[in-house]
Amino acid sequence: MTILKVTIWLYANALTKSWDCLRKNWIVSFAPIIYGIILTVTGMIVGPLGMIGGLIYSLVSSACASSGLYLVKNLVESGKTNLNDFLTGFTAYLGELLTFFFILWLPMWAAANALSGVPNGLLIYSLLRLGLFLLLNAVPEMIYQGRVSGLELIGASYNFIVENWIEWLVPNVVLFAAGYLFLDFFDSLLFGLPGFVQLFASAFMIGLLLTFFMIFRGFLFSQLHGTTRRTRIYRYNARA
Repeated sequence: MTILKVTIWLYANALTKSWDCLRKNWIVSFAPIIYGIILTVTGMIVGPLGMIGGLIYSLVSSACASSGLYLVKNLVESGKTNLNDFLTGFTAYLGELLTFFFILWLPMWAAANALSGVPNGLLIYSLLRLGLFLLLNAVPEMIYQGRVSGLELIGASYNFIVENWIEWLVPNVVLFAAGYLFLDFFDSLLFGLPGFVQLFASAFMIGLLLTFFMIFRGFLFSQLHGTTRRTRIYRYNARA
């Protein structure tokens, strides 16, 4: 019963800090829109280039992910960020992300080819991807808070999930589902408005929800990483 109270206390702290941080930095919600525009334009330009175009697109998408993580990192650590962080972020974690994606791509490419002719191979491959998604779910936070890279990044995320899978995965699933339902409800409120208004409002809301989600993950990770359930109980009892 105590561990349940402690876990709820952690969630409440993370939610409160996330909301306060987003309220003061709501402008950051436009960043995902800018990333989307960059990736759309990039896709249109490099689409005809085949494999080379795919490599360029992967590089640009990794740069956008790096910028997003750098923004969240500054929000979690200092409660504020700025345009300079947005621009600097495009290279802040680019090396770590490219290395991670390359390490992951090789075995997944081999698995896809090996399972292509196997009965139920597609199902097995899908389950493999789901398993990796769960075990490596904390990779973004490990990059900007754990400060690890390469194979060490994969091992660190695996260890974190194994030790904190309930505390970490449950709120992630709940918040994602709640955000999806809210976005569906929000889109229904836009019915009848001009198309460009619907597009802008929907994109902004997606950016707002995504920003809140990533900030929450950052604050929750900071409370879970490097601690045990016993130490968290001690902190809960000594919080006064």
